[in-house]
Amino acid sequence: MRVLVATLVVVALSMSLACVREGAPPVAPVDVAVADLGDAGMAALLATPSAPAADGRCTARLKPQPIKTGAGCTLDERISKGSGLLTYPCSGNGNVEAVFGEHHFQGAMSDGTLSLDLTTEIDWEDGCHWETRQAIVGELKSDGKSAKLAWSYTEGPVAGTNCYGSCEAKADIDVR
Repeated sequence: MRVLVATLVVVALSMSLACVREGAPPVAPVDVAVADLGDAGMAALLATPSAPAADGRCTARLKPQPIKTGAGCTLDERISKGSGLLTYPCSGNGNVEAVFGEHHFQGAMSDGTLSLDLTTEIDWEDGCHWETRQAIVGELKSDGKSAKLAWSYTEGPVAGTNCYGSCEAKADIDVR
């Protein structure tokens, strides 16, 4: 019996010592292959409207078209770096938000018509302090199909003298 107990103790100790690690586990590099969706695949992904969330909010992708502005204008705009995401009330009434990167346009929607704004300030190379106002307005179709929104941009100095001339800009935004 003592031999059996001693054998069980030795086996138990061996098993518990086998689980003890010294130091951190080895770090092995992992290669991850990400398939290129291409333009058609990305368009299909962006064209998929979201189902209403539990809170009654829907989402849609925003794809800005080229910005139209005057020659020689340098804009402090926030939409041209890629697609955005629109979050809106599925009912067509309530708060709405459009996000382009880290920039958040805020606004409201009433009976499917939305209006969002973003105001920024910047110290420009002319030594003046400038304010930009960007707006997104339009009507969102209730059936979730594509629509177009209009983006507008205005700017002006709020402090300084001998400031550069102001610019304006416009663009369409596709909703998918």
